[in-house]
Amino acid sequence: MGLGVGGVAKLLGAVAQGYPIFGLLGTTSIGFVTASVLFGWPGLAGAALVHFAYAILRGSTVSYLVVSTLAYAGAGALVYLAFRGTPRTGRSLTDLRSVQVYLAATGLGGLATSGVITAVFESGYFWRDAGVWARATVVSVWVFGPPLLMAGWWFLRPWLVPLPGEVEPDARRRFGLTGAGAGPEPAQVVARPEPRLRQSLLIGAALILGVGMVSILAGRVIEEAGYWLNLLYLFPLYWAARRHRLGGGLVAAAGIGLVFMVIRSFAWAVSPWEPGVGLTQELEIYAHLLLFLAIGILLGAARDRESRLLEELAESNRRLRLDLQRVVRALTGAVEAKDLYTEGHLHRVSVYAREVGRRLGLGEHELELLQIASALHDIGKIAVPEAILNKPGCLASDEREVVERHPETGARILENVEGLEAAAPLVRHHQERFDGRRDGEFPGYPQGIAGETIP
Repeated sequence: MGLGVGGVAKLLGAVAQGYPIFGLLGTTSIGFVTASVLFGWPGLAGAALVHFAYAILRGSTVSYLVVSTLAYAGAGALVYLAFRGTPRTGRSLTDLRSVQVYLAATGLGGLATSGVITAVFESGYFWRDAGVWARATVVSVWVFGPPLLMAGWWFLRPWLVPLPGEVEPDARRRFGLTGAGAGPEPAQVVARPEPRLRQSLLIGAALILGVGMVSILAGRVIEEAGYWLNLLYLFPLYWAARRHRLGGGLVAAAGIGLVFMVIRSFAWAVSPWEPGVGLTQELEIYAHLLLFLAIGILLGAARDRESRLLEELAESNRRLRLDLQRVVRALTGAVEAKDLYTEGHLHRVSVYAREVGRRLGLGEHELELLQIASALHDIGKIAVPEAILNKPGCLASDEREVVERHPETGARILENVEGLEAAAPLVRHHQERFDGRRDGEFPGYPQGIAGETIP
């Protein structure tokens, strides 16, 4: 596997060798880093073997072969050891901690590699040559390395070298808010289906290519417009980060960087770079690639934190609802223990009420509220003496007045219980009649309201 990764990297380097802009890809560094992190020491040895063979075919000197191979191998080993020695990190790069370790290790390795090779073969311009080489190496590994590492993690899992303490990608569900600002229901955290990876890749690629084409066409008409149109790349970055969090931001940044390089290559085709010429264009490429990467990481990390908070909120909400149902069952049991008539009655009313509400098309929040209110509609009978509740015969007028106060009593009880106060109006008016009549054998009470005014 290490030979394969190194070979592909070298093949890309050979193909892009004639295009100065694509020299930024730093295929040698990416090959060593990816092979070592994914496959450990065997991967590092494979990448070194491929680099050594490629350098021989190009006619490189023995000194360059030895120094460059050792330098690149040292950088690859540094990144591998960083992941191996840092707890709670993963090569899937789906959490900010792992991305920070990757950026720090590859950045340090890139600087060291460029410094060592330049120092050995320095021709009087050490700081200039080392700086240019370091910029190209570090930027390319930062921008284009993460997607390759993530692809290896997801598609080559059986062959990867195990890392002690490596964390698996978070298996968090995808959540969102619904009901906010519209309708009678409050905002709720709801689970949403995870977007399909293949579909996201196709849509993301289409968005990036679309922005690139707009940039090319507009740039040919108005030269200055090309720089402003680079802001359009923020849209696919934002879209990818929203759908796939940190991983989406990293992949989108690499895709945008590649398209951006192609566009710049096309724009400067009439005036290709020469040795020592085009430093301004070179720095522009570096700056844009780093900017895309930074924005992708920030957007992805923000979305990742938002998802984590929503998941915690959903879990807290689930536990709160369970606690609320326990309170409801406890209060229902207290009523049934005092009033023999209500034994089983409250549960049956609750089941019937919820089913009726479902057929009427009520929302989930309204159904839950209806279920709670119907289960507790007789909670006010706790304040009614048992002698009246369990009296076998007809009630006297004063006794009937005591019983008819139980809706108001129940509503006042629920108003003082956090989480149940919304059910209070339903309990207060559960004895009202739809026609509003307050006379006859079964009058409506306590207020005699009618029709749609009944909660």
